[in-house]
Amino acid sequence: MTDGALSYAEPVPSDDDAELPGYISPVDDNEEDGSPPEAAAMEYVPSLVEKAESNGVTITMDLIDKLLPSVPEQATHTSDSIPEREPEPPEEDDEESSSEDETASTTSTASTPSVEDLEPVPVAASRRKRLPRDTIGHLEDRIAHDGIHAPLTLYNDLIAEYVKRGKIDSARDGYERSLKLYPTVASQWIAYADMEQSAGEFTKAEEVYRRAVEAVTSLSIWEHYLTYVRRRNNVITDGETARRAIIQAFEVVASKVGIDVRSGKVWKDYIDFIKSSPDGQSTWETQQKMDLLRKVFQRVVCIPVENLESLWQDYNLFENSLNKTTARKFLADRAPAYMTARSCLKELQQTSSALDRDLIPVRPRWRESELAQLALWNRWISWELSDPLGFTAEDGKGGVPGGKEQLTERVLYAYRQALQPLRFYPQVWFDASEYCASDMPDLQLSFLRDGAAANPGSSLLHFRLAEVYELTKKREDAKKTYQNLAASIIKEIKIAEEICEEKKNALQSREETKSIYSTTDGKPKEEDDEEQVLDNKRDHGLELKIKRVEEKSQERISELSKDLTLCNTMYMRAMKRMEGLKAARQVFSEARKLPYSTHHIFVASALMEYHHNKGPEIASKIFEIGLRRFVDTVAFVEQYLDFLIMTNDDTNARALFERTASKLSAKDARPLFHKFYAYEAAYGNELSAVAKLESRMCELYPDAKPIARFAGRYTLGEHSVIGEQEVGPLVYKDILKEEQGSSSSSLITEDNVEEDIVTGGPVLTPEPTKTTLKSKRAQKRARTEATGESRKRIRKKEKEKPEPRGTNSNAQQRDPFIGNTNTLPDGVMRLLSLLPPASTYKAVLFDPDALVNLIDHTRIPAVPPHNANLSRFKPG
Repeated sequence: MTDGALSYAEPVPSDDDAELPGYISPVDDNEEDGSPPEAAAMEYVPSLVEKAESNGVTITMDLIDKLLPSVPEQATHTSDSIPEREPEPPEEDDEESSSEDETASTTSTASTPSVEDLEPVPVAASRRKRLPRDTIGHLEDRIAHDGIHAPLTLYNDLIAEYVKRGKIDSARDGYERSLKLYPTVASQWIAYADMEQSAGEFTKAEEVYRRAVEAVTSLSIWEHYLTYVRRRNNVITDGETARRAIIQAFEVVASKVGIDVRSGKVWKDYIDFIKSSPDGQSTWETQQKMDLLRKVFQRVVCIPVENLESLWQDYNLFENSLNKTTARKFLADRAPAYMTARSCLKELQQTSSALDRDLIPVRPRWRESELAQLALWNRWISWELSDPLGFTAEDGKGGVPGGKEQLTERVLYAYRQALQPLRFYPQVWFDASEYCASDMPDLQLSFLRDGAAANPGSSLLHFRLAEVYELTKKREDAKKTYQNLAASIIKEIKIAEEICEEKKNALQSREETKSIYSTTDGKPKEEDDEEQVLDNKRDHGLELKIKRVEEKSQERISELSKDLTLCNTMYMRAMKRMEGLKAARQVFSEARKLPYSTHHIFVASALMEYHHNKGPEIASKIFEIGLRRFVDTVAFVEQYLDFLIMTNDDTNARALFERTASKLSAKDARPLFHKFYAYEAAYGNELSAVAKLESRMCELYPDAKPIARFAGRYTLGEHSVIGEQEVGPLVYKDILKEEQGSSSSSLITEDNVEEDIVTGGPVLTPEPTKTTLKSKRAQKRARTEATGESRKRIRKKEKEKPEPRGTNSNAQQRDPFIGNTNTLPDGVMRLLSLLPPASTYKAVLFDPDALVNLIDHTRIPAVPPHNANLSRFKPG
């Protein structure tokens, strides 16, 4: 779809700026209009630790030292990045040769991509036609076509194909590309690390683990990392060095995910590992082991983990085995915190048990299952915010030192866990950032930047991020944020246009294929005529389908155009605050030349000029420039008319009304007539002008009732003595709706009519209901009746001509509503038209099938006859 196909997309010549006194245009008058400005997309790349150079135990120790900030005395050793291994020689295989050249180079980080990095490559850009056996090539084409919307399953299929062929470098590149889009999927990081370990690349596996724990806070990744550390550090051969490395790894895991309700197994393994270590040769070494065990026990018994009671019992046995006298003191100190954690454990399990933590993040479609998961995650976050463990209680109810810091840790952990499956839900990022706004501004900025990078088209996150930059005097970053959002929306519009063209081409090629197999060469004339009729029907159906595709695409582009205009409007206002009116005018001058800008940018700029200059001169000129482009847009004309009325420019207001009302159709001009009629009636100088305008409205709208217009002139705010007391409130409301042209006596919407045209019949989408035995019987009986009636129709067609559908007397006898549009009184039909659709009712629904089923299957005891002997039922 070209830009010229959009009715609202006609660019305004740049020489109109010369009509604005004092207006500065940054674009040369001879420059071609309509080309969107190139806005560089922001790319937020998290900082990563440099790669380690050694291997074996030393590698693991270096990794632990970098992940554990509480051990500063052990220095870390970093070096330059390890060079990539030379690529494997290509195999002589036709099905792989066409896809090898499209594989991108392996990146060193799995950072969230920018808007430009994620721009999808059109399918037409494929180098040559794929062979049917070219599985990798077809997967690459689908990934390139879907762009940022490519599902993770496509990447996994592509990686599996590369691994099956032994192309580890290509598989590694597939993991890197998938992790750019889905950096919070723990299973993808784990599979990546497993592949490196299977290939013997332990150095690369270390790097994968390091990047994974920085990208996502996942218990499964840390458990997998612990398994790797224990594998690489053999306590039998390496002794105390390996044991120290494993203990430090446990400490890191406990500090990162030890508050997770599912981390009880990690704590249990940690305690068992300490117990398994041999006693020292001296007393102080044995005492160190006991002190470490006590420290771990005292930490875990205050956390609501799934095996809390068994851990408390183990702690009790441990203390009593050492010294029963000191055991009472240690147990009494931790008992209040343990009791609080145990009471909260059941609530936490009930709150978080239904959460789907392994859910692959997808773009929200607002289905019931998605909304249910969103509600569950918000419920858990709200539970943590309520401080059930009592960290901030004055009486020290929690019993654990830390106070508000520990509460903040638990809340942030809940937010990070929620953002793994809800990565593409901007409101979750926003809520997390707002929680950090007061005390942790750096973390607030981090949440907003990561969220904006994950959702490049989110107005919520970009507007909030721009505000934070503006408040902290980072003007350049604020400008880039608005530009990134505008660039993302423009790319979405381009994608919508490409999708529309692809669908239209697919429909046309499909019909061309059908026409090839339906050739009429060598057929009799009668068959040729039938084929011609079918071809005409097929062509008509194709036109309808193409029209529907274009309408849907136009709706999508129209919504995106409004989003783009909103972004530019907010950008213009922000520039006025940061750099003054001159910078805001420059933004408007650039934005109004975009082919996708709507009339709202002209209204916003004009009102900004009016309130800044305290005069209507420049604002009126901006409205005039916009009128040349949006003269057929009633909403813009209404805004312009309101502005002229507000500035007491009645002469230009009348001129605008006469100029635009004659160019619009009677239906489109109806709001203008009502607005100007009300203005003349309230503030006009002569009653004759009102009478003339009323006569014009009577000619244009003969269906309207005169009493509505007359009563509307004699009102006080919303109070109408004529309508409420002399006409009747209900009748008066109906009259007003008819006068405004907004009433509709038909329950069939325009979308339903369009669906009937395309599919040949109404498409019903009933709400899913429970199937009962009664409903099954009714369905079977209905099918039987329909089959019998269809046979009767066939026999009737053989005997006589079929009657028109609207005059079928038998059909009317079966269904009195067929062919009769006035089955209900007008008042009832009007009332039904005012009621909201049934789909908007979300409360408890009455299920008649279930009620009938209940009555049908309820066993009611038989009533005994009046002369029956009931003495045996008497008590005693």
